[in-house]
Amino acid sequence: MVRRTALALGAAAVAVALVGCGGGLVLKHSPLTAAASSIGTVALSVNNNRAKDEGGENPMIVGRVRNMYGMPIKKEADNSVPEALKALNADALASAGYKVADGVEPVVVFDLTRFFMDGYMGYKLEAIADIKVMKAGAEVFKKQINVTHGFAYKTSGSMITAYDEFMNMIAKEVAGVYSSAEFQAAAK
Repeated sequence: MVRRTALALGAAAVAVALVGCGGGLVLKHSPLTAAASSIGTVALSVNNNRAKDEGGENPMIVGRVRNMYGMPIKKEADNSVPEALKALNADALASAGYKVADGVEPVVVFDLTRFFMDGYMGYKLEAIADIKVMKAGAEVFKKQINVTHGFAYKTSGSMITAYDEFMNMIAKEVAGVYSSAEFQAAAK
């Protein structure tokens, strides 16, 4: 009995070490093709407005996994969610023909309200953000994106693959917004 308990505690410690920390989870997307010509230059701001317990206090938090008893363990990435999404947005803007620079107008604001994973054997990744264009402090464009992706947890590799797919889905959605006629009219 003591041996079984020690083995179970050892296995739980290994699971927490592999799952709770970043464990090789780097948030990244596949590079998008930059547009051949430039439409203009914008500033870019990414705001982490996630709920306090879902990454609002710690920008590395990407979700929670469950141990074999269903108890939640926070999952962190090796890089910060806002930094990864800033790189993604800059790439998506470049694919739509925009250069990104500090101190210019208009300002493209990516207000992140959710970027989180939860589940048990099957997991759901969800990202919700408002994309805004601000000119002279006034909002002239707003579009919400809501991207979800589900996967079955088999190994830590399946989670890493799911996050890569998820980031690519967000990149595609965001690039679509930046390529829209409504966004381009507002970002002039």
